[in-house]
Amino acid sequence: MNKRWVMALLSLMVLGLTGCDSYPYKTDIQEIYDRNNKSGNKAICMMVGDIKRDMYPYTTYHMEGEDLPFSEKTQISFHNRVKNENLHFFTERGFFTEEWVGETDGKPLYRYDLTDLGRQYFDGFRNQTNFCFGRIVVDSIKRTKDGINGIGGGTIRDVYITYHVENIPDWVKEPAVYQRYRYPKEVATGESFEGFHSYRVLGKGKLKSIAGVNRRYQWASPNDDGDEKAE
Repeated sequence: MNKRWVMALLSLMVLGLTGCDSYPYKTDIQEIYDRNNKSGNKAICMMVGDIKRDMYPYTTYHMEGEDLPFSEKTQISFHNRVKNENLHFFTERGFFTEEWVGETDGKPLYRYDLTDLGRQYFDGFRNQTNFCFGRIVVDSIKRTKDGINGIGGGTIRDVYITYHVENIPDWVKEPAVYQRYRYPKEVATGESFEGFHSYRVLGKGKLKSIAGVNRRYQWASPNDDGDEKAE
C-alpha cells in the first residue's frame, strides 16, 4: 500500500478514536477531583518547606552556599534559604508568629509557630508545610489528544479542559502570593482558564486517571528571582 495512503488511514483512525469519543470526561474528571478533595479546600497548594506539623515551634538555620544560584550541588542549601523566606513571607500575612532568637555568622535566626489562620489552611502532604485552598470546577472539554508514553510504553490520552477555582480566600487574591508561586491570576479571580487531565488508555473503553490540575503543589520563587512577578 502507498505510504501516503497508510498515513492517511492512520490519521482517520486517530480521529475515530478521539474526535468521536463519547466518554463522559467532564463528569468523570469532576468526580475524581471532588473525591480527592472532599473538603473543597485542597485543590491548589503552596509549598513552604520540609517542616512537619509536630516540628512547630520551628527555628530556622542557615547553610553554606545558600546564597548561590540553584544547582545540583547547592539544591539543598538553596531550598533551605527559600524555606526561610517563605516562613517570613507567610508571617507577614498572618500564618505564623515570628520571634528573633539570635544569629549565626551575622545572619538572623527566627522561631516560627502556626497561628489560627496558619492551622486553618495547613496541609501536611509529604511531611512538609503547605498552605492549600479551593475546589476545581470543570467547565468544559475542549479536545483530546493521544500520545505514546515515553516511560513504559502504552497510550496516554490528554484531555484539554477549561476550569475555574472556587472557595478562594482573600489572602490568595494578593498578586504577590500567587505570583510568588507562579500560579496564573485566574486561581485568585475565579475566572475560567485552560489545563489538561491525563489518562492511561487501557483498552476496551477503559481509562485510568494519572494526572490533572487538582491537588497541585508548587514551590516558591526565591526573593532574588527577577522573574518572580513576570506573570
